[in-house]
Amino acid sequence: MQVTNFNFSQGEASAICERNFFILKNSATQKIIDLFALLEKEMKNELMLYPIDVNELNSSTGKIFRGENYRSFPYIVLDYPRLFSTNSIFAFRSMFWWGHEFSFTLHLQGQAFEKYKKSLNENFSHLPGKEVYFCVNDTPWQYNFDKENYLPLEEIIDRREELFTKPFIKITRKLNVDEYANAYDYAIESFKLFIGLLKNKD
Repeated sequence: MQVTNFNFSQGEASAICERNFFILKNSATQKIIDLFALLEKEMKNELMLYPIDVNELNSSTGKIFRGENYRSFPYIVLDYPRLFSTNSIFAFRSMFWWGHEFSFTLHLQGQAFEKYKKSLNENFSHLPGKEVYFCVNDTPWQYNFDKENYLPLEEIIDRREELFTKPFIKITRKLNVDEYANAYDYAIESFKLFIGLLKNKD
């Protein structure tokens, strides 16, 4: 049987013969997983200083996982600390998105968001000038930096109250992949900044 329309482009034909890329991809992926394991350890130390009071929050172990197809590109994720339930979400997500960026995101939803909404609002003044983005999407499950999903704090600061009427809040910082040498420090800095927003001023 003759297969029709089975012609590769020049780029595709070259790609299917490529082997070395996947060797490099595997070694680079392992280094990012190792980096995330180090991040988890340091974040755990930070949480000992500033514990989070959220029912069912898992602050003893993080979860590192990977996928191959977020908008056609691979990704690696660390969730620590983490809580994903029907009524409550509390997660600090470190994410590497191949070819794009590292992102470091605090996601609160449901009961966890209600618990810390007042503190987040009161500590909002700590964020200007810190390269923070707010999720303006109706869903919290997208991680790209298109303007339909994230906007810089400076662009939404005059309508910040709208963000607190959603059932969730997501704030994030990003680091370009070519700045990978700074990823550890930037992640810890972001973690301290976002966890600090949850402190009650009283």
